[in-house]
Amino acid sequence: MKIIPAIMCGGSGTRLWPLSRAARPKQFHPLVTDNSLLGETIRRALALPGVTAKDVVLLSGESLAVIAREEMECSGAAEARLIVEPAAKNTAPAAALAALAARERGDDTVVLLLPSDHHIGDAAAFAQTVAYGAALAARDYIVTFGITPDSPHTGYGYIQRGAAEGPGFRVAQFREKPDRAEAERLLALGGNDWNSGVYMFKPNVFLEELSKHEPAVRDAVERAYADGKTDAAGFHPETSSWSASPSISIDNAVAERTDRAATVPADMKWSDVGGWTALWEIAPKDDERNVLQGDVLAIGVQDSYVRAESRLVALVGVSDLVVIETADAVCIAPRERAEEVKALVNALSKAGRKDKL
Repeated sequence: MKIIPAIMCGGSGTRLWPLSRAARPKQFHPLVTDNSLLGETIRRALALPGVTAKDVVLLSGESLAVIAREEMECSGAAEARLIVEPAAKNTAPAAALAALAARERGDDTVVLLLPSDHHIGDAAAFAQTVAYGAALAARDYIVTFGITPDSPHTGYGYIQRGAAEGPGFRVAQFREKPDRAEAERLLALGGNDWNSGVYMFKPNVFLEELSKHEPAVRDAVERAYADGKTDAAGFHPETSSWSASPSISIDNAVAERTDRAATVPADMKWSDVGGWTALWEIAPKDDERNVLQGDVLAIGVQDSYVRAESRLVALVGVSDLVVIETADAVCIAPRERAEEVKALVNALSKAGRKDKL
């Protein structure tokens, strides 16, 4: 089957403030390699067997369409199709757009729905997982990649494996983000994986399940797609029909409710790059277990993530910190509390400080 990679690049990435901003969220920054997270995602897609730039679909919001186009061009995917969503509607409407675009390529297609803001360190394992997923999708399953857990993480949803099915498993149950005790129980029980948010499906299979469980989404997106227009910026679904769609995730709309869900366990050095601590965990470190990026001077510093974007940042005798410097803001937090950066974003928003968002 022909794989159509559909890359969602409209997220905001608030937990990586002050680097990630509304005008340039985290997927447009080089955080792990010299390429942006979106650039890495495009390159992984193009490396899959049989995939060309013309097969790739990017799903972006209007405010990010220009930089999404730039990323396409510098990542070797200038001929990819850019679909510009008139407003953010979460991932189920985006998946429906991807299905409609892939269906135009013929019946022998399968969508590979990819977040653009994740890091995958093992490209070969990713490609193998995609091959397994395609085999299950060809049998009319809606497939997700389950990441083999290495800790009782409370920031991810979990997938409980059911009966073996080809190269994967039927999904017995999706679980919402657990508390610490429940996460530890799931890890000890075994057969529970983190939900990566990567999906594979035949276009018509997904659209049929969407009609069954969230018909208002399918109806609105299908009308918006049919009445959409193409210009130099990309393809624009019709605004009023798109606005009528409920805003809902693919998990809540379809995956958790369908009887066609399957999962492929994956061990591909995956990270959702969900915050500065996650970046510290996956980045190469010096002898003091520090990640130092930019113009940084560190003396007697251990176990810290320090990023300087526009000037010298100097530290003496501290440990377990996250320090992020940009041209107009500096953020400092204990590494174990770095995910609370999102609270700072909320506070700035309530204070009307849009210039810092």
